[in-house]
Amino acid sequence: PSAPADPAQLARVFTLSAHDLFVSAVGPRLVALAAEEAPQVVLRFLGESHVDVPVLRDGVADLELGIIGQREPEIRTEHLFNDRGVAVVRAGHPLTTARLTARRYADAPHINFTRRGRLTGPIDAALAELGLRRRVIATVPTFAASLLMVRDSDAVGLANEVTAASTVRGLGLCTLPIPFDLPPMEVAMAWHPRQDADPGHRWLRGLVRRVVMAAVSAESAREQP
Repeated sequence: PSAPADPAQLARVFTLSAHDLFVSAVGPRLVALAAEEAPQVVLRFLGESHVDVPVLRDGVADLELGIIGQREPEIRTEHLFNDRGVAVVRAGHPLTTARLTARRYADAPHINFTRRGRLTGPIDAALAELGLRRRVIATVPTFAASLLMVRDSDAVGLANEVTAASTVRGLGLCTLPIPFDLPPMEVAMAWHPRQDADPGHRWLRGLVRRVVMAAVSAESAREQP
């Protein structure tokens, strides 16, 4: 659709498909900045489906955010940053009392968050190469649910180190480096090429880019001694 070049004149609903982890991390700032720059714009966040559907091709969503998996060949993708997985436990958890080894990690009870309900993933493949196997006691569809279960149990959860940092801190949880190599988590945004030149969509992409980069920079600054 045609749109005014000035965001302040935009009167439009933008639909974003994103995992709840991503919405929790950047959603508040994204909504606040959008309200400041384009007060007539509404941001509608859709949760990810348990099956892969072409939300961008079908026009169900204007933008997809997070770790982009399978996509149609025409879809445009912009890499934002690389994240990595960390273990999440409650304060005072037994794993925080001594150096975390691969065996101690594997022996603990685990909670997965996965929209597809999978019981295994990259962590299990990495442990198998070490001759180890972890014990998954539950799998839940959202990141928020997994953190609440971790907070009230001795189970170990998984989070993205940068993307989930503020949420994890807000719940008083602890993060621990996973003691073996895992593939990086490539965080990106994706859209359909029919929206490449649309001024409103270009503003939206720029807004997401600025908010994400600011969040990454702020987290990097926290890690500096």
